[in-house]
Amino acid sequence: MSNIKWTNHLIEFFTVVLGILLAFGLNTYYNNRLEQERVSHYLEGVKLEIEENAKEVSQKLEYHNKIRSELVETPLKVNLQLRASRVKDFAWQIAQENAISQHISYDVYKKLAEIYSIQSTLNQNAKEAGNMMSHMNVLSPFYVIGVDVSEEEEEKFLKRIKQGWIPIFEDFIYYESQLDTLYIEAINSF
Repeated sequence: MSNIKWTNHLIEFFTVVLGILLAFGLNTYYNNRLEQERVSHYLEGVKLEIEENAKEVSQKLEYHNKIRSELVETPLKVNLQLRASRVKDFAWQIAQENAISQHISYDVYKKLAEIYSIQSTLNQNAKEAGNMMSHMNVLSPFYVIGVDVSEEEEEKFLKRIKQGWIPIFEDFIYYESQLDTLYIEAINSF
């Protein structure tokens, strides 16, 4: 009789332990599923942001190539207008704040981090070029006022000023070309 009682207690004990372990397992599975859904939601936001940025960069890359060519060939005829890419990083910031890096592969995270690092550099260059353009538009008319120069010298001066913008547009082209390639790779990897 004492044998039967002991066996019943062991069976009850293992049943309770098994039930607790099963509950923990189901809870962990459910939490992991919710976390994966959350990560998928953030990645979808990043993907949409990258797709928008890719369109923007592609358009500006074409424009900057055209301006650079014109600056080389006919600098005096170029109407210098800075049209920097307006790339966004809101979805990326939100994803990082929510520790997305812990839930995606290292290669995907590295690719995204590289994209957003280049975007940051591009935005900084655009800001600096915008400041330079503002400075030039405000002060350049005063460089020749009060100075008795020939039309030819003034033309050379203006040509040099405009050709001085070639490296700036080449920087835009360089970073936008990199981003264009990286965007395509990222979109294809989602």
